[in-house]
Amino acid sequence: MVRVQRQQLREKLQKPYDIFEHTYNFNIMPMFDKLSEETEDYIDYLAEDLMREEGITSLSSDLQKYVVEEGITRQNMYLLMQYNMRLMWISTMYQFWEQQVRKFLFDESIQSGYTQFDENGTGISFEKYCINFGQIKDEFTSFGQNLEELNCWSTINELKFLANVIKHGEGRASTNLEKIRPDFFKSEITDSNLMKLHRTVLNEQVLNIKDSDLVKYKVALQNFWEELPDRPYCEIQGI
Repeated sequence: MVRVQRQQLREKLQKPYDIFEHTYNFNIMPMFDKLSEETEDYIDYLAEDLMREEGITSLSSDLQKYVVEEGITRQNMYLLMQYNMRLMWISTMYQFWEQQVRKFLFDESIQSGYTQFDENGTGISFEKYCINFGQIKDEFTSFGQNLEELNCWSTINELKFLANVIKHGEGRASTNLEKIRPDFFKSEITDSNLMKLHRTVLNEQVLNIKDSDLVKYKVALQNFWEELPDRPYCEIQGI
């Protein structure tokens, strides 16, 4: 019975990531395909509006150049928004997982009868429980689970660095991420670190992140729940 309950919990925790992937592929990205198509309509509208405003039947070379540049600007903005959406989707998926893990651990602690106390001897409430990832790792260790021994851990650790880079930009996380994924920091036109050049992550397309990376992270997050033991942690510890 316990094994069945744990499998049901496992499947419940894994299922949202299928929804993340499906929504991204069939709702989010197709939206940008439509926006890209609208660029041509925008160029036509802008040209017609200029001719009507100027009382002319054709555009001069300068006005044609202006219309084309405006179309390119709008298209580039759509591409930037698409890039941002990919990064935000990946980041949200990681934050979703981290909150899943935190609640999972807290529930396991309650079931085990194990309570952490603060310096005043007061039981720690959920709002103060495992408030950073280091504490989450330590809590798993206290239950006998070394997260770094999981097969999926290297990918999740990579994702953790990436989520921090998306949020904060250049810093310790970007240094760590570049060591393990230098390809993220190289564009198709240069080997230079574009994030250092532009001093931003979201205002310019500086990270070479692909949809295949999103899928890889989604699988790793699901595998995390697959690799955890079937038995409750309170039983593992003999509590």
